[in-house]
Amino acid sequence: MALNSKKNRNRFPEGYRYQPSRAKRPSLLSALRGAEEELTGPSLQLRGGRVLDIDGCTGVLACDENIIRLKLGETVLTILGSGLRTMDFSAYTLTVTGDIRSLELEPLPRRKEARR
Repeated sequence: MALNSKKNRNRFPEGYRYQPSRAKRPSLLSALRGAEEELTGPSLQLRGGRVLDIDGCTGVLACDENIIRLKLGETVLTILGSGLRTMDFSAYTLTVTGDIRSLELEPLPRRKEARR
């Protein structure tokens, strides 16, 4: 063996060289899929305790001048107060006016399946 000859530094079979694999990062689309529901879900805006704007309302469950119950997707919103009125009810938007005292959010109750 001559002094100037170099040994092959590759510890693997000829022609193969170890390449460390890069850690896969989640794609931007998969990261945004979870945020999509949060961004497109219902939103509430209370202005001065007298006007409540609701986006994402899918139905009115009960309505009188002291209580209004609304369906917001899989959630029920209960508005308690006095002199409550619904105004500007369009496809998914509703405005409630009156003396608003409290807002309650609760999950929509599930119906029990009929037993056979």
